[in-house]
Amino acid sequence: MESLGKLSMPALASFVSFLAMDAPALAMDAVSPFQGVQSNSLYVTLALFLMSVPGIWSTVKRAPQAAKKRLTFEVPGPAVEGAMPLDDRAREIFRYFKRYNYAVKETGDVIVFEGIYAADKGQAAAITFYTFVGMASVALVLSILVPQVGNWWYGLTALSPAAYVYYMQRGTRPEQFRVKMVTATDDKTTDIIVEGDKEEIERFWKELGLVEKGKVYVKGMLEQ
Repeated sequence: MESLGKLSMPALASFVSFLAMDAPALAMDAVSPFQGVQSNSLYVTLALFLMSVPGIWSTVKRAPQAAKKRLTFEVPGPAVEGAMPLDDRAREIFRYFKRYNYAVKETGDVIVFEGIYAADKGQAAAITFYTFVGMASVALVLSILVPQVGNWWYGLTALSPAAYVYYMQRGTRPEQFRVKMVTATDDKTTDIIVEGDKEEIERFWKELGLVEKGKVYVKGMLEQ
C-alpha cells in the first residue's frame, strides 16, 4: 500500500505539534487571537494544507491503479549443463499464469497474459483512513481560523467513506503481464524480462525461484 502522498504521517505529526505550541499563545490573546505572528503562521499553515488537498485526491485516484514495474531475471542458458530447457521454462511460466486464471492475450516475441485483479478490501480501508486523517487535519485548521463555524468543520471527514466506494468500484480491473525470454549469443544465460504489477512480479519470482539479473538471492532468517 502506498503512503498518503503529500499528507505523510510525519508531516501530520509536525503540524499537530505546531498547533499545540501555538495554542497557549492564541488563548492568551483575548482581544483578537488572530493578530500578529500567530495569525500569519496559521494562515500559512492553512494554505499549505489546502494545497495538500489535491494530494488526498491523487492518493485515492491512484489507489485502484496498478503500480507498474519492469524487471529482468537471469537463468542458466541451454549451454549450461543441467539447465532447464527453454521449452520447459516456457511451460513452467504458462502453468504459473494458468494457476492464477490468466489467459494468453498476445503471442510473439513478447507473451502478454491478461487476468482480473480483484479489489482489496484491506487497501480500501487504508485509503479511507488516510482520507479521514487528511480531512480531519484540514478541519482542525479551519476550526481555528473560522471559529464561527465551530466543530461543523469536522463534517468534512464524512467524505472519507466515498474513498472506499471509489476504490471498490474501480479496484477490480483487467491486468496485463508481459514476459519476454532472451538467450545470450553464447547460450550460457537466458534473460526473462517481465513487466506488470509489482505485487504480481514479486509473487512470480518467489514461486518460480528466479533471481534478478546482477543480484544474488540470500535466504531470510525465517526461511527453511
